[in-house]
Amino acid sequence: MQDGKPSRGRRPKASPAPSRRATHPGHPGALAREPIAIVGAACRLPGAPDLEALWQLVSSGTDAVGTLPAGRFNQAAFFHPRKTEPGKSYSFAAGHLGEIAGFDAPAFGLSPREAMEMDPQQRLLLEVAHEAVEDAGWPASRLAGRPIAAFVGGSSTDYAELRLSDHAGADRYFMTGNTLSILSNRLTNIFDLRGAGQTVDTACSSSLVALHLAVQSLRAGQIEAALVGGVQLLLSPYAFTGFSRAGMLSQRGRCQAFDAAADGYVRGEGAGVVVLKPLSAALRDGDRVRGLILGTGTNAAGRTIGLSLPNREAQAALMAQVLAETGASAEDFAYFEAHGTGTQAGDPVETWAIGQALAKGRSTPLPVGSIKTNIGHLEPASGIAGLLKAMLVLERGALPPNLHFSNPNPNIDFAGLNLRVPTALERVEIRPGALAGINSFGFGGTNATALLAAAPAQPAVPEAPAEGALPPLLLTAHSAAALKALARRWQDVLASPAATP
Repeated sequence: MQDGKPSRGRRPKASPAPSRRATHPGHPGALAREPIAIVGAACRLPGAPDLEALWQLVSSGTDAVGTLPAGRFNQAAFFHPRKTEPGKSYSFAAGHLGEIAGFDAPAFGLSPREAMEMDPQQRLLLEVAHEAVEDAGWPASRLAGRPIAAFVGGSSTDYAELRLSDHAGADRYFMTGNTLSILSNRLTNIFDLRGAGQTVDTACSSSLVALHLAVQSLRAGQIEAALVGGVQLLLSPYAFTGFSRAGMLSQRGRCQAFDAAADGYVRGEGAGVVVLKPLSAALRDGDRVRGLILGTGTNAAGRTIGLSLPNREAQAALMAQVLAETGASAEDFAYFEAHGTGTQAGDPVETWAIGQALAKGRSTPLPVGSIKTNIGHLEPASGIAGLLKAMLVLERGALPPNLHFSNPNPNIDFAGLNLRVPTALERVEIRPGALAGINSFGFGGTNATALLAAAPAQPAVPEAPAEGALPPLLLTAHSAAALKALARRWQDVLASPAATP
C-alpha cells in the first residue's frame, strides 16, 4: 500500500541500512535499542476515513469539528448555556464520524446477535485494525497463531451507560461487549493473536502508553509484532455534562491550541491502529517501513495542587529522558506534535516543557502543532491520532497549519522557548534521521511521549512492465456489495495521478 492505498503484492526485500541510532545486531544491547518499524497504519477520524484523507484534511487546514449528530441522544434534553447547570452541557461541539451503526458482522465471524450487543468501539476497532493489517500487506493467515500482541488505549464506556438501567437486558454478549478489557481481546480473538492482549486506560494518554508497552515488549523479544491503537466514540451525554460542570469544554466549540482565546477543549471520536515490528525483522521480511519509533516513555505528574492539573517539570523530564535514551539530537526535529488541548492550564505548561527539554538549544525554532485543532480531542485515542499525523509529516515533507491560532497566548514565551506555530502549509526537507515528537498527557497525571524518525531509504519498486503486460488484479470480499465497493476503491486508486503499479 502506498499513502494509505491498497497493496498490489509483496514488497521488495531490503537490506538493513547503517544508522548511528541503531546498535549493531551483534552487540549485546542491540535488541533493547533497535528502532521499531511502523509497517502498517489505518484510521477512521473525523473528516478522514483513511490516511490519505487525513493528510488532505490536515494539510489543507480543514476543521472537521461540528455538532454531534442528533441521533446519538436527545441533546435538547441535556443542553443548558450555563456552565454550572447540574446534569446539563453547554456544548455538544465535537469532531465526529457521522453514521456509526453499520458493521459487517459475518466478515469477522460474528453473529448479528453478538454484534448488536458489542460496544460500537469494538466494531470500529476491528475494522480499522483490519485495514492496518491490509496496509502492511499481510494476509490474515500471517497473524493467526503467532506471538503477535494487541495493545489498545480506551476509556469510554458510553454504550454501556446508555443501557445500565435495563438490568434484564444484560446477558453474556452484553458483558463481553461492554467491558474495556475486551477492546484488545476482541482483536486477539478475531485475528487469533497469541501475544499479549492489553487494554490501557490512563485517560487521554492511553493510546500512547499502549504504544510504549508494545515497544517494550517488542524490544524484550516477547512478541514478534504488535497491533497498537486507540478508540473513542461519543454515544452518551454523561461525559459532556460532567466535563461541562468542570468547565473543561470550549464554549466556542473550537480547539484554539496555544492561542490567547483558548477556552477549553472540544471532544472528538475515532480510531487509529499501527502495526509494529522490530526494524531488522521488517527489512528482512520485505515490509514497507512507514516510520521508525526510536523511543517512548511514560511517567507521572506526582502530587500537584489538583489531580487534573499538570506538572511541567515532570513533562520536561520525560521528554529529555526519551531524547537521551535514543541518542538523538534536538537539532534533528522537523516537527513536534503537542498534546495541545487548547486550555489555559495545559498549553503553557506543555510548551514550557517542550522548550526546556528540546527546543532551547536548537539553532532554529521548533515547529509545534496539534491535530486537535482539526478533529477535536479523541481523549484515549488522541495519542494515536497525533502519531499518525507526525508519521505523515515525515512521509510527505510538509508541516500542516495549526488552526485557530491568531493571537499567541501571553502565558507562552514562544521566543524564549524557541518555539513557533505554523499557520500555513510549509514544505520542509526531511533528511535521513529527521525526527518528530508526540506528546500525550492524561488528566490524572500519566504522561507519555514518543520519538518518531523518518523511514530509512528502501529500494525503489521495479519499473512497470510494458503496457498491456500487467497481470490481472484479483479481488476478493465477503459479499457482492463489499466486492463492488473494493473494486470502486481500486478504480479510484489506479485513476489517481499518484498511482504506482
